[in-house]
Amino acid sequence: LPRDLARRAASSSSPSSSPPPLPFTMTTDADVIIIGAGAAGLTAARELRKQGINRVIVLEASSKVGGRVLHDTSLSPHALELGPEFIHGESHNQLLDLVQRGLPHKPDASLVELEWPNYYFFGKEGKLVAASEADELPEVARMHESFEALADAPAPAAEQSLLQYFAAAGVGSRALDLADAIFANDYGAVMSDVGLNEVVAEQRAWRHGEKYLVLKGACLQDAMDALAVGADVRHGWAVARVRWAGGGGGVEVSDARGRTLRAARLVVSVPLAVLQRGGIAFEPPLPPATRDAIGAVKIGNALKVVLRLRRRFWPADFYDAVCADAFMPEVWLTPAAELMGADAKPPFTIVGFVAGARADRVAALPESEVARQTLLQLDAMFGTAETPHPASGACDGYLVKNWAAQPHAFGAYSHPTLGAAGKRTALAQPVGDALYFAGEATHEGVNPCIHGAMETGERAAAAVCASLKAAGGAGACCSKGPSPRASRL
Repeated sequence: LPRDLARRAASSSSPSSSPPPLPFTMTTDADVIIIGAGAAGLTAARELRKQGINRVIVLEASSKVGGRVLHDTSLSPHALELGPEFIHGESHNQLLDLVQRGLPHKPDASLVELEWPNYYFFGKEGKLVAASEADELPEVARMHESFEALADAPAPAAEQSLLQYFAAAGVGSRALDLADAIFANDYGAVMSDVGLNEVVAEQRAWRHGEKYLVLKGACLQDAMDALAVGADVRHGWAVARVRWAGGGGGVEVSDARGRTLRAARLVVSVPLAVLQRGGIAFEPPLPPATRDAIGAVKIGNALKVVLRLRRRFWPADFYDAVCADAFMPEVWLTPAAELMGADAKPPFTIVGFVAGARADRVAALPESEVARQTLLQLDAMFGTAETPHPASGACDGYLVKNWAAQPHAFGAYSHPTLGAAGKRTALAQPVGDALYFAGEATHEGVNPCIHGAMETGERAAAAVCASLKAAGGAGACCSKGPSPRASRL
């Protein structure tokens, strides 16, 4: 959104329209209220409980926990992930730790490691090449070397896009098309919209390893359900207004139905696009630095098309292909852990994934055309003289998920943004000792993954604990029973 629109959204309640102030003292419904039962909000609730803060309420607008974790069961006997699908990295990964501790309702769940990507498709040439072979090409090797150098590079003196960086590094046009599909699409944007300063920050901060892991015998919703165990989650609660007072004065949240809850502290862990659209009015308005950060960090759209197929037509080792100059920049088997085996039975499902401005353009097409174009791309990738249209001839169903149209999300995830260096740090700062922000867009390491969101929930919970203890000690502020306490607003 334009920055001035985000600024208006964050300060949408003027002093003249504000309700009368609350009494100096008030009875609270909780020590802490958390808005949003995604990975960040649920982690914050878990960490607060660990510290003995048991009066924690999590308010969730939808009917499920997990935020942008979402799956479909209408097209396949397997759960098809419509949102996040992978566990990124084998080290220092809270999501991986959660899964490895065991999922209560899926005791047989396991993890499968995959190579990413394991094929490249050069659309202009109609050529499918194994990644191990393509990576030996000089222009592709130069592309990878240029990107890997960013982990040790100083922050650029002047902001530039990732596209400008690669071009200045001498990456040729063929590899630039591939870089747009590998790096920019994975970041959730087109390469000209990816800010180099935040890419450098992300590369420096990444400490999780390079493995791609997927669940077998479970889906990510099972992990979110496990994370929610013990939390007081209240569904159908779309917070519309937040009234807050600094100096530990407390908070009051209300929805469009007139329901109201009060607490000493508030953690806001809704998707950034909700704040950018003015979905929550803050009284008084948020500070300028927070409003500016909300407008500066950009959320990209993402679209998935899932195709149901009656038969195989891809190489036995195929899992994923990054596709240069193609309708879908990436396609993969889903769920790969279930379908890669030689004994896997139909139906098979392949997903096409596109992000950023490209996703907006694709989303403007009829869903049937999105499916048709993706099938034509698969025909070009896997067709032979004997069977030129293997995908088009095998498809008997599809679904399209456009994340820009998803209620309570309005987009996919934040991407390294031009001109946004330092803004995530500003957004992560507490406001008035009352408001604490969490969620992947507040991650100072520019980590949009589920485990990144979980880290921000942990950070917010630690800050809330420190604030409550400083205000009155653990006994006064971290009550272990249901009795109300006084606060001021």
